[in-house]
Amino acid sequence: MGEMRKATSRRIKEDKIYQDDNRLPRVSGIGRRVSASPGPHNMDALARMQLEVASYIEEISIELGAMARAAQLSSLAYFVEMTRLEAAINRRTCQLQLGETADPDI
Repeated sequence: MGEMRKATSRRIKEDKIYQDDNRLPRVSGIGRRVSASPGPHNMDALARMQLEVASYIEEISIELGAMARAAQLSSLAYFVEMTRLEAAINRRTCQLQLGETADPDI
């Protein structure tokens, strides 16, 4: 009984901490195995979601990198820059999958 109360309490706290953020797409079924291969429509939806997430991560990585450099946190700035580069590569890949023109910058 106490474990159930703890789980419920944790879920309520997480709901308050991780309130809906309209900038990020919500993915239902993460962590579940899907036995059938997704159809072409689902693949486009997946690529669109990946494009949005990669673009968002790329944007915030620019800001985080600037903050790390300003604070002279060189190792952290390096890893944030690697994150930005990886997000840019993923963004371009998704744009190509969707037939969109990829930005030449990385």
